[in-house]
Parts: sequence; structure tokens; C-alpha cells
Amino acid sequence: MDALEAIHGRRSIRAYKKLPLRREVIEELLWAAVQAPTPPVSGEAPWKLCVLEGAERLASYGQRAKEYARTHQPEGQHWTWSERPEFDVFWGAPALLVICAMRGNPETRYDCCRAGQNLIVAAHALSVGSCWVGAPIPWLRSPGVSQELGIPEGYDPEVAIVVGHPAQVPPGHPRPRPDITWLAPRPVP
Repeated sequence: MDALEAIHGRRSIRAYKKLPLRREVIEELLWAAVQAPTPPVSGEAPWKLCVLEGAERLASYGQRAKEYARTHQPEGQHWTWSERPEFDVFWGAPALLVICAMRGNPETRYDCCRAGQNLIVAAHALSVGSCWVGAPIPWLRSPGVSQELGIPEGYDPEVAIVVGHPAQVPPGHPRPRPDITWLAPRPVP
């Protein structure tokens, strides 16, 4: 599969088979992630890559993330997903990949996002389902949780992506070609 086919064909997978993902596949996805561009200011390792495995374990953490969200609503915003009993934060996936940003450098959060995009495109190219999940980030960053889970000191969870074997693939809704504003138009010869 070429890069453009992977980019246009990728879908967010929200239903997974009850099969673990081989560690070699996870390692391949994370290796693809770290091929993302980083500026010199970010240094050699702007991120730490963390893996949580086990659908049951993730379901339990998902319940904790929902409870945290219910009791820590952002001002002026209401997260209704946290009140829906059927909502599964991690979509029944067998693995969660967390890309953590090095503290103290505002650029590293963008480095993590670029790595996350690489990861989900690579997952599609390898026929692995993935879904970028933002719901658990506040809980993952909450006091004590990073330490409990073993996230390395000096790093904060920035990107969370579930991966696994897709149980179903939703139909695509390709976005239309964008409206482009050409800045400083080329001079007419």
C-alpha cells in the first residue's frame, strides 16, 4: 500500500476482535511513529512510548477515566460521553499506545502528534485497526495515575491510540478537496 492510499483509506476503528496484537506488530507501529519529523529544538528523544495491553485491563481503566471525567468537567464545557454507561473509552481494543511528551519543551507535544499520525497511517498499511482516543488523556495526566501506570518521570501523556484487529471497518466519508488560499501569489511571467 502506498502512502497516499494509506492516508485516504484509514478509518477510526471502534470495534475490535478479542485477539491480542503481536508485540512485533506493536513494535513496528512504534518504530513508524518515531520516524515523524522533529525540529532540532526537540532533541533526540522528545517522547517516551508506552504500551498498555489487555482488553479487560483497558476496560477497567476506561471506567476510571469516565469517573474522572464526570467529576472533573472543564469549565464551560460538558463531557456527555462520561455519563453514557455504554460508552467504552478504549473501544474494546487489546492495546493502548501512549506517546508521552517530554516536559519543559512546548514543541514536544507537537512532536507527539506528528508521531501519532505516522502511527495510525502505518497501522492501516499493516491492516491493523487504530483509533486516536482523546477521552482518557485528562485521567492519564491526573495526579498519581502516570506513576501508577509506570509512565516515565518527566513525561506527560499527550497522544493515546488504541490498536488491534478490527471487528468491523466503517465506511469512509472522504473529506472534499480543501478550499485553498494561496498566499503571496506567484508573479505572472
